[in-house]
Amino acid sequence: MRWLALTVILLAGCGKENIATAPCAALVQGCTVAVGAGQIRVQTDTVPLPLKPFILTVAAPDAHAVSAVFQMQGMEMGFNRYRLLREPNGVWRASITLPVCVSGRRDWLMILEVDGVRRALPFQTPGS
Repeated sequence: MRWLALTVILLAGCGKENIATAPCAALVQGCTVAVGAGQIRVQTDTVPLPLKPFILTVAAPDAHAVSAVFQMQGMEMGFNRYRLLREPNGVWRASITLPVCVSGRRDWLMILEVDGVRRALPFQTPGS
């Protein structure tokens, strides 16, 4: 059984792709991100804080599927994948709740996926 688990872990690491980073100075102010041949707009309704729900919106009217994963570099943060739902105006929306990092780190990475294209958006949560 241990060999099976080790094999799965090793194989999972072999297929890692290099995801382009899209700088976004402040998610609450929003930013434009290049995805494929087009651009999308990403924004939160408030500054993201652990354990405080916030709304993530992605303006991508021609998209078929949008999701976001929240993680920290080199740290397993549990299951944090959110599927955004499309509204009639072409804006995708989800209510997000970040977990608390027990080490006190505040450096997050949102992996945004739009129709299979991924972009990494690094951001920091404010200190206490």
